[in-house]
Amino acid sequence: MDFAEKYSFIFLKLNESDLIPSPDRDRSLIEACNDLAKSLRPGGPDGEIDEWSVYDESLRRLVSWAEEAGCFFEGLQPLKEGGREHDLTFVEEGVYWLKFSKPAAMGYVVDFDFGAPRLQPALPLEYLGRLILQNELFADSVSFVGVGGTRLKPRIITRQPHVQGVGASPDEIVTLMVNHLGFRKLPARFSVGYSDSLAFVREDTAVFDLRSANVVRTPEGVITPIDCIPVRMDEDALRILSESSI
Repeated sequence: MDFAEKYSFIFLKLNESDLIPSPDRDRSLIEACNDLAKSLRPGGPDGEIDEWSVYDESLRRLVSWAEEAGCFFEGLQPLKEGGREHDLTFVEEGVYWLKFSKPAAMGYVVDFDFGAPRLQPALPLEYLGRLILQNELFADSVSFVGVGGTRLKPRIITRQPHVQGVGASPDEIVTLMVNHLGFRKLPARFSVGYSDSLAFVREDTAVFDLRSANVVRTPEGVITPIDCIPVRMDEDALRILSESSI
């Protein structure tokens, strides 16, 4: 067996369906976030560490916590490459997706440090907090599975029910967010993500990166966001967006 065959075999073994964690082992995002917070805080690990190593140390402590919590699935990798933030495994029997953050990356959050929204790499608690807010805003049921990948390149794994349908149009997304959920559409200059991403604000909450690839129209005509970047805003962010106009 040559090198390619050997490692192809290992890759397949790591992704056999019997290695996929059972849903009855999942934890709520809030429970997992609160437990992880004993080792981490939203801005990085507890304790004094050099600011340049906050991200790496956060990932190291994430793996350590997952081992202690019994949810480190070392070697478990996704079967399908996804977009900028996630890779995927579809489990047909349960009709759900396992979503893996990219290796050694926890997706993105939005900050306003330079007077406008911009994407920044998320720390583990920031990523989980974003998913908690997604569940809250859109009645989603994303749950926490655990940590996969490798020790040096861990991935947070979540489970999300499959929503059958097609990509919603931009007009349908605007109708959902503005007419039904009471948000205000932000000008294009405040959008982040892709060129077709839309952004909205309501009170102290903004939602970014809503686009056809992230919002599904079901056969019954229900518009359902399945991925986005929501954020709770502080006073500075509120001021920046309150001064915007369409």
